[in-house]
Amino acid sequence: MKPDDLQKDSVSRVRKLQSYLKRNSLDAFFVADISNVRYLTTFSGTSGFCLVFPDSSFFLTDFRYRSQAGAEVLSSEVTVYSGNVWDFVANRFFKQSSGRKLFIGVEDSIPVGTFDEASTKIKQCLFVKTSSVIEQMAAVKSRAEVERIRKACWISGTALEVLTKEEWVGMSEKDLAASIEFNQKTMGASKESFDTIVASGWRGALPHGVASDKPVGLNELVTLDFGCFYEGYASDITRTFQTSDKIGPELKKIYQIVYDAQRKGLDAARAGVKTNKVDKASRDYITKKGYGKYFGHGLGHGVGLRIHELPRVSATSEDVLEEGNVITIEPGIYVPKLGGVRIEDDFLVTSVGVQQLSHFSKDRDYFTSAHGRRQM
Repeated sequence: MKPDDLQKDSVSRVRKLQSYLKRNSLDAFFVADISNVRYLTTFSGTSGFCLVFPDSSFFLTDFRYRSQAGAEVLSSEVTVYSGNVWDFVANRFFKQSSGRKLFIGVEDSIPVGTFDEASTKIKQCLFVKTSSVIEQMAAVKSRAEVERIRKACWISGTALEVLTKEEWVGMSEKDLAASIEFNQKTMGASKESFDTIVASGWRGALPHGVASDKPVGLNELVTLDFGCFYEGYASDITRTFQTSDKIGPELKKIYQIVYDAQRKGLDAARAGVKTNKVDKASRDYITKKGYGKYFGHGLGHGVGLRIHELPRVSATSEDVLEEGNVITIEPGIYVPKLGGVRIEDDFLVTSVGVQQLSHFSKDRDYFTSAHGRRQM
């Protein structure tokens, strides 16, 4: 079978990690995080590891995934193990002593128990925790990855278009969440990329207000934050709707501030810019309008095989945007007992700015009712 574009990319990714080993005098790198494993191999199963040496690479899995790994993994030699993986690794790769301690890189996310077990079973190896080595590689997306994120965004946006043709008033937030998730799956998504947030009325003041049994009321704002995975890659979109044209003046004001604040962030974002400067552009605008204390989270984050990746877009981040990053920009204002507004899209970072990947309109045409949609 002819390898696809992501499989071809995976070969160069392993080579890049091998170059890192040589530069840092590491004898190997053991990769356990399943998202990092997928990045290096395109393996889409749930059980697998990578052991990468400077001049070779192995993908380890159990018998359940022998055929799947054979079809998906191009960048590494597929090796099926049984029993304890560390016993297998010790006997298969480190049985003969080299006469010196070998330095094996591992992700800093590896559980303490696993780290201790590996150190005990492979005595000739010294395991060295690294920080975000593969995650930093994965932050810059290839053309093939951007295409899949764009498709995930298209699925999410189109699923929302379908949902806006329904009457929301009287539906529970959970029903709305179920509808958007169903729509995404019928359009090709494998699953939602996180627990769908539906926050209506006063619950709009909860930034992570996962859908509840509360019915959507008339004359309320409704915030939907949702996304999906398509061929392993995520979308992440937020829109705030009104259920009538009789929304209070402060909520209308807040909506406009958030709408304009996102534009401020977009205007600041381009390759070479620190992400804290992008955050500042939006945050300073919200603060100037008197709502700074009601915007308590970062402006955004990277998106890819994970829903939250590098770079971090926040006031405290020292990350620098690179061409090929895919980030969210999602300002919000959340006023207790009143409600809240958030607007979020996914963007590809370029040398001259950002390109929006999510397509659903944000021009305030968000009145949902059996009588039609009107401007806010």
